[in-house]
Amino acid sequence: MRPAGERVIDVHFHVGLLGDQWPSSGWLSSRLRSDPAYKIFLAYARVDEADACDATLKETTLRVIDSCGHVDQVVCLALDKAHDAAGNALDDQTHLWVANDYVLELQRALPGRILFGASVHPFRADFETEVRRCVDRGAVLLKWLPSAQRIDLADERIPDRLRFLATARDGRPLPLLLHCGAEYAIPPSDERLSTLDFLSWTRWEGFVNRLRGSRRKAVPRVSLVHRNLEAGLAGGAAVIFAHCGFPYFAEGRLARLAEHSDYRVVADFIRRHPVREHGHGSCFADVSACCTPFRRPMFDDIAALPAESVLFGSDFPTPVFELSADLEEMLEDLKAVLHGALDRVLIPEDNLVDVNYRELLHVFGGHKLFTNFDRVLR
Repeated sequence: MRPAGERVIDVHFHVGLLGDQWPSSGWLSSRLRSDPAYKIFLAYARVDEADACDATLKETTLRVIDSCGHVDQVVCLALDKAHDAAGNALDDQTHLWVANDYVLELQRALPGRILFGASVHPFRADFETEVRRCVDRGAVLLKWLPSAQRIDLADERIPDRLRFLATARDGRPLPLLLHCGAEYAIPPSDERLSTLDFLSWTRWEGFVNRLRGSRRKAVPRVSLVHRNLEAGLAGGAAVIFAHCGFPYFAEGRLARLAEHSDYRVVADFIRRHPVREHGHGSCFADVSACCTPFRRPMFDDIAALPAESVLFGSDFPTPVFELSADLEEMLEDLKAVLHGALDRVLIPEDNLVDVNYRELLHVFGGHKLFTNFDRVLR
């Protein structure tokens, strides 16, 4: 049972537009729309590819959120464009753009159910102005996805940006939701920059990246990344590491040689920067996109983290699986498949945000993760 009056908040819910009707609010690149990941996302959102358009995606987003039975609110995430080091937007190297104002539009359509997850690129000249504008409109966190947005966390400007975020919410932190580890959903702005999301580095990964043609200067220098994050945390910033830094497919030591993991780095940051009053100088990890057969073995790693540092999230519309399904449920799914509903093999019938909640509750019943973000906001 949750404590009385506390909300269950999904801190990691993606929204998007094709850009066919409202290109000033967001768009997906032709490259992203040709990726298998795009088709998987449509399938899990229950949108037929032939029917996909801005109006359909918006209607689907609102319907999913409004029909959530177990989750009180979701943080819908904007995603700023890729920018170069001088702060210029790179439209032709941006594969997913979601304007801050589009999330605010969704929020107006469902007041009380949607929280504003803003995104402002740290190299923008108007960074502080835009962050203030977003905070004035109710932003509860800021989202960065380094490889997709071309953000080098080793850049000397990062500590100042984090220190600004440390007091951006009326003297309290505007938490940074930072993607870390491998990214498969959104292509990098440049293939040579796919490792910008990494918080750790191995010689093997350096070798592979050089084979891709990466210039050494394009690879984040991990010691500087850590130094910058530490400086920001010392200045009072709050950082949420997305997905706990987990690999997506790897299981076991041999498998993890083939796929990057930042879990140990994330766990170390959390250990050294526990949750403090009002979140100042605190580290968190969200459990979004963890209800998959591949990440199920990693639930023990989640349980090993301090309970107050773990946050609930779905990563909608990424796949979620009914890992706890009993024999009766499996037989019902089999009957549906035999009657032609082939998608029931992989895609749960119920609201996917609720499915994600139920699966995590099945494993982590009584855990603080479901209401921790509500406490952060309060």
